[in-house]
Amino acid sequence: MKFKKRKMIIVLIIILIIIITAGIFIYHLFNRSTSSPVLKSADRSEKWRADLQFVKRELPKKHKNLFFSKSKTEFDRDMDLLIGRVGKYNDMQMKGQLAKIVSSINDSHTAVDIYGDSAYPIKFFQFEDGIYVVDAPLKYEDLWGKKLTGINGYSIEQLHSKIDSFISRDNNAILKNQFCNLIRSNEVLKISGITEGNNVVVNFSGDQNNNVKVGPLKGSDYENIKFLSNDSKYVSKSPFTKQKMDKNYWFKYIEDSKIAYVKYNSCQNMKGYLFSKFTEDTFKIIDNKKASILVVDLRDNGGGNSKIFNTFLDELKKRSNINSKGHLFVIIGRKTFSSAILNAMDLKNNTNAILVGEPTGGKPNHFGEVKMLHLSNVNVDIQYSSNYFKTSDKNLDSIYPDVNIKLKSSSYFNGRDDFMDYIKSTI
Repeated sequence: MKFKKRKMIIVLIIILIIIITAGIFIYHLFNRSTSSPVLKSADRSEKWRADLQFVKRELPKKHKNLFFSKSKTEFDRDMDLLIGRVGKYNDMQMKGQLAKIVSSINDSHTAVDIYGDSAYPIKFFQFEDGIYVVDAPLKYEDLWGKKLTGINGYSIEQLHSKIDSFISRDNNAILKNQFCNLIRSNEVLKISGITEGNNVVVNFSGDQNNNVKVGPLKGSDYENIKFLSNDSKYVSKSPFTKQKMDKNYWFKYIEDSKIAYVKYNSCQNMKGYLFSKFTEDTFKIIDNKKASILVVDLRDNGGGNSKIFNTFLDELKKRSNINSKGHLFVIIGRKTFSSAILNAMDLKNNTNAILVGEPTGGKPNHFGEVKMLHLSNVNVDIQYSSNYFKTSDKNLDSIYPDVNIKLKSSSYFNGRDDFMDYIKSTI
């Protein structure tokens, strides 16, 4: 009887532990935003001061280790200076100054949201020889492949001097990607003093269409616009590796070179086609076709849930014919970030992969698991890191490829991919 009673108590304790553990997990899963107390006062300066004090107090508590690079003394000094200047700046300038303070922490997962709700519909990419238009609405099709020289008369160098301080970054690699994103934001261009209104004049090299007036679009507007990246004429002109960007993952078998190519754009399951099923289908083709080379392309992967890649990694390690030097390549780049960094390091540390491409935008050891501080009185959001991931004993600022390749605009606009060209040259 005593034994049964003791057994029942143990079972109840185990159930209680499970409930508590599940509760803690659910709390952390859904409690991803903390808001500042709402003031009853209508005074603008009071609202800003209250919310800035909230940031000064709460961000060090919430962040995994806010002062890993910038000292508490420096952070407190900068915050106090900004609090003292509330009356000197307008709301947009205040947001910009706060963004500079937060970006100076040097954690690319910790930043003030300054993108705003509208962006210019021209997409840029920085190649070895400059920044070029790689996508735009059909009405701007003449801009495809044109080299950017400035915006509103500000040169590329001047744009960098005005915008770079807003970019939270772990390294210089991410700067290339973030800069091309930020110059598309109407709010960022306003905050940095590049424009006062909505429309801007985008400056290009060449004799024709070298000064083009462009207006911003809100997110909902994009649904009704056809882009060059969705037009068959321009899709056929682009490298195959830059197609299907709307899919989280896809596969292509290149028959003539016996290359199995996997494009992994996002560490998230697709609706109706789980990554585990994609993995099963992919390796079935690899086995049936007796593929000689496997390429895993992570260059455009900005993260998500790193764990869903585990099944792919397990299947890969079972196949010694593919998991061997010269037969397994991993492509990385400036957009490889967050959870994709963890996947890249798994491939680097646990397989015989050769890494090809350019340095990653994320660090091997990095902060992550983003949560949010919402400043209720001034309607500003700050994302911050709540965890730290260590994948290397070396404190490197990027994952550096075994083979570093610079991307040329001439290759891209002729439908070639410099990374894949190198891999094919090894056969």
